[in-house]
Amino acid sequence: MAKQRVLLTGATGYIAGQLLPAFRERYDLRLIDTRRENGTGQPIDGVEVLDLLTASSADLSAIFTGMDVVVHSAYQPPVGSDPQSQYDGERRNIDMMQRVYQMALDHGVRRVVAASTNQAAKWYEQPYFAGLRDRVGPEDYPRPDNFYGWAKAAYESLGFLYACGSLGRKLEVIQLRVVVPREIDASQFADLPRYRYVRELAGYISERDLQQLFCKSIETSQIDDEYGVPFHIFYGVSNNARTFWSIANARRVIDYQPQDDSEMRFAADIARLMSH
Repeated sequence: MAKQRVLLTGATGYIAGQLLPAFRERYDLRLIDTRRENGTGQPIDGVEVLDLLTASSADLSAIFTGMDVVVHSAYQPPVGSDPQSQYDGERRNIDMMQRVYQMALDHGVRRVVAASTNQAAKWYEQPYFAGLRDRVGPEDYPRPDNFYGWAKAAYESLGFLYACGSLGRKLEVIQLRVVVPREIDASQFADLPRYRYVRELAGYISERDLQQLFCKSIETSQIDDEYGVPFHIFYGVSNNARTFWSIANARRVIDYQPQDDSEMRFAADIARLMSH
């Protein structure tokens, strides 16, 4: 079988760095970003420098044409920490996401898989910490408590618009709400309330589980929901004993079968930190 043609945006970013080893083996890749080096200054092979917000339609057409799937992980941080700067900066990221959707729709791309975040519904962590809620799922109403999460929630509703067919054909869209895609350093939580550490354990996703989640989101052929709309939101966590974010729909729709559990991965740290 011919390899799927996959366009990865934000190819020098943190999430992309975890995905690239698996992607390079499995797909016919095209990589774009606004730079060629990752956050530590290491060049990433094969990256084409292109800004999704400022590139011409002709340049983007050449990039998107012939692609089967776009994996969108590009992100431009806002400049400034005040609310207006945060809002203005995140609006630019929404504009970038919309341009990806539209270019994909216009140029025959079958599917867009986007890196979203639990921040789209982060407010729910407050009743979780208070013992008032045990679980949150993708079907719960988005409740961001910061502009970053608000923008990701906007990615999702905008994605449904492109998936439902009101703009022509149905663009297949999957949004992945990644939670804790990093190894957890227990020492950072030694002087913090224990629920802060437990939250990290509940949200942990290992590199191989992250790769599986993205690859199955790319490769699963049929993703229509019960209404015939090819749109889903999946949480990105491993098979953790301590759970808050539901992955039931990811198991059902794309057969996501995470291999790791933070309880086992960090067993020694947990025993040491939680006993004090």
